[in-house]
Amino acid sequence: MAMTASVDAAACWTPPGRGAIAVIRVRSSRSLDGLFRARGGRKWSELACYRPHCGSWGGEEVVVCRLSDADCEIQCHGGEAAVRRILRDLGGAGIATVDAAELAAVWQEPLDLEVQQALMRAATWRTANILAEQADGLLKTELLALCELRWESADRRRFADKLAALLEWSQFGVHLSQPWSVVLTGRPNVGKSSLLNALLGFRRAVVADVPGTTRDVVTSCTAFDGWPVELADTAGQRPAAEVLEAAGIALAQSRLAAADLRVLLLDTSQPPRSEDFALLAQWSDAVVVAHKADLPDRFGRDLPSAALRVSSRTGEGLSVLMAEMVRRLVPRVPPPGTPVPVSRRQVDLLRAMHAALLVDDEPRYRAAALALVTGDGLAP
Repeated sequence: MAMTASVDAAACWTPPGRGAIAVIRVRSSRSLDGLFRARGGRKWSELACYRPHCGSWGGEEVVVCRLSDADCEIQCHGGEAAVRRILRDLGGAGIATVDAAELAAVWQEPLDLEVQQALMRAATWRTANILAEQADGLLKTELLALCELRWESADRRRFADKLAALLEWSQFGVHLSQPWSVVLTGRPNVGKSSLLNALLGFRRAVVADVPGTTRDVVTSCTAFDGWPVELADTAGQRPAAEVLEAAGIALAQSRLAAADLRVLLLDTSQPPRSEDFALLAQWSDAVVVAHKADLPDRFGRDLPSAALRVSSRTGEGLSVLMAEMVRRLVPRVPPPGTPVPVSRRQVDLLRAMHAALLVDDEPRYRAAALALVTGDGLAP
């Protein structure tokens, strides 16, 4: 819904999932006296702003902080039941539940909101810390400065360098709020599902000695060294006679083509097969894993020299594999104080501005710069 400053609304401000504490943001000028009972019996109107106030909400201990006459935060138990109850009670008082992004849009400028939304989606402390620095004004200051270019001046080269510096971190910045995609591939029965489970630390994929057991793409999210990663287990790659398996293989090929990193498994407990060599040629940039390293090596001299020996059964080589994935996915980390674009929209507009500078197209540059700060896209 399109919200205005006068709308009474509430939203869960913390990311989905379990947590010790949840924060509910409320925008309403209504008194919450009938719902929140402050210690000492103080009324809602008597609670000072920007100070924590302890009390109870239907018997549940909560902390409330009033931010203004129309805004407050409620800190409660992080369980979903506690959050649902408070939102339900607020609804009964005429305060509707909305999405956090909708509520944030009431008082935040589009550029601030975009960075704040990326921060809300951060899955690890490491990515959240970088995004928090951007949300603190670092990125906004840099982007607004790009709008101040005087076209007839000699500064265009300097601005082109600024844009190039921002774009240098484009893929890194986008992945701060959405995980890097890592896809496991290999012929059937090389142990892709076993490796997925070993990397996750729990059983996510079905493991069996039957070729074609994995037909859909099985995904799960984790983090390596503080960087969020989505691991995908795909159908074994082979000429398939069965229609359903063939569809799974086609889906796997699509996911592999779009992945940020591919991990190719070879079963070194068996002699090499033609499918292994075909996959090595097709995905020459993949991290190659010599899997089932706990068993006698029958692959021999055909094993690529850079292959990492890993056993999902014993855990041998798992830490080395994780470190190699991180090295490939995040080869560099920006130093503190570096502005980093945080969305694909920002990246696309920054690229358009850079291209316009190079071909002396001022209208195109101005249009992209305006869209960048107003939250719009760029017209074709």
